[in-house]
Amino acid sequence: MSAPIPADEAAQPPGVDGRIDVMLADHVRERPAMVDACERLMRSLPGMLHLARYRTGVCDFALDAPAPVAGAHELDADERQLVDRDVVHAMTTLGGVLRPARSGDLIRVVLHTARGALFALQLSREQHLVGVVRVEDPADGPPPRQPTIRAADIGLSRLANAEHTAAGQQPTNYGGWLTPASTASGTPGPSGPAAAEARPRTWVRDESYAGLAARCAGQVHAEGLHYVAVCRPGRLEASADVLDDPRLDDFFVDASPARRRAFYGHLAQRVDELLRAVVRSAHPAIGSRVRRLVLDVELGAFYCYPVGLDRYLLAVTLDQDRVVEGDETTAVFGAELAG
Repeated sequence: MSAPIPADEAAQPPGVDGRIDVMLADHVRERPAMVDACERLMRSLPGMLHLARYRTGVCDFALDAPAPVAGAHELDADERQLVDRDVVHAMTTLGGVLRPARSGDLIRVVLHTARGALFALQLSREQHLVGVVRVEDPADGPPPRQPTIRAADIGLSRLANAEHTAAGQQPTNYGGWLTPASTASGTPGPSGPAAAEARPRTWVRDESYAGLAARCAGQVHAEGLHYVAVCRPGRLEASADVLDDPRLDDFFVDASPARRRAFYGHLAQRVDELLRAVVRSAHPAIGSRVRRLVLDVELGAFYCYPVGLDRYLLAVTLDQDRVVEGDETTAVFGAELAG
């Protein structure tokens, strides 16, 4: 990496001293336009400490701001880039794990902890944007509605899509943030009298989990979450889904409901592995007290919420327009289970 390039001292963002250090890799001959956009985003979002772009796992540029708390122990720029590379590698690995679901590429990862959040967005098959946001006092209530984290999530989505537009590409609906609320409230798939509503299908490890399965069934609907499970490492306790609902037929061009149901059940038993893969990479930057993990694919998202010691809630939506809504529903149900 080259030496730091001083940022504009005139525009002071919230933080310790308003400084943002910009590092360009030696292979980058001219300052990319995206660097300026990253700097503007960091100055507009309190708590955003780091932004970087990677191509085939190699850093093109990185921006770093001082810690929001003076004197706090923080990673230096090189250490943050080590974290980034591990996160990009973990994202690539997780994309391979999720591929059998036939829901498209893994386009966005959100690891939200008690100290903040790490975001990784796929700009293209070989390019990734990584951002770190820290919060001093995590807000109460559903994690997806924490203001600092939510603002960073939306801001990074817009930043990534500005890069797509500049390259003459179509926008990507990261997190469902491009979907107008009025559109997200509509019904997917076929509609009308022929589209009869299917009852949730439940599964229990044994009858002692029947009540839990009924609670899971209360969370699934063709217009929201499509699969919900409570699990432990290597063991599925209960699940419910509406994958057989005819209104979801358009989501099953490449995979049958039975195939996806089997995959989700297998994935639920490995949720702890998915979490460890990301936490192992990101914990130096944001700690390891996980509040949620979101794996956003091209068709929907997977949500993982810890709900007890070695116990997890896994939820899935197939509808990209409902990724935000699904995250909030999962958060509320997770809090109920953990309560």
